[in-house]
Amino acid sequence: MKWSDFGPYVLPYAFGCPDPTMEQHVRLAAIEFFRRTLAWREVLEAVQADGTELIEVEPPSQTQIIKIKSVAVDGQEFPLVETSHGMELSLGSPGREFAFTHDGRTLSVYPLQAAGASVVVDAALAPSITSATIQDVLAQQHMQDIAHGAIASLKRFPGQPFTDPNGAQDHQALFERRISVVAAKHSRGLMAAKLRSRPTFL
Repeated sequence: MKWSDFGPYVLPYAFGCPDPTMEQHVRLAAIEFFRRTLAWREVLEAVQADGTELIEVEPPSQTQIIKIKSVAVDGQEFPLVETSHGMELSLGSPGREFAFTHDGRTLSVYPLQAAGASVVVDAALAPSITSATIQDVLAQQHMQDIAHGAIASLKRFPGQPFTDPNGAQDHQALFERRISVVAAKHSRGLMAAKLRSRPTFL
């Protein structure tokens, strides 16, 4: 689904807003929504180890990785530890199996992995800042939630026909409430739906 498809949910509350401006605010609201709720989960395409402990993880097209949730090597799940703890373990725990990430994109998987070992990552995603679309299923589930965030930010835009600080507060409150509700459900695993990533060819 394109960001422009959010128009019927946003533009009636921001009459006169140019379409490109609306689309940018929808994109930013979607990024914030998924960054804070971790509601977008995908099992990424397997990465083949190259004989070192470092694994480069690539997000699907038009997405960014917000948080790595789990790591499996050749079908066996490895404990995922915090970066500082992982660095300590890497110096003093030979043979212990664990993984950690330095930056959300590069994994260190211990012990040293043989070339060809299959590493599979389950990650929480968000749209990238340059994304043009979002998966239909996610848009259908959260279109109204994201619209509230976009409307709130548009109404804070100064000097425009649709500027409305009071209305911005109302929509921001709705946006915050939905983020809290969705984040709580996902943290309890009630809405856990891991999507299998598929390659996208543009």
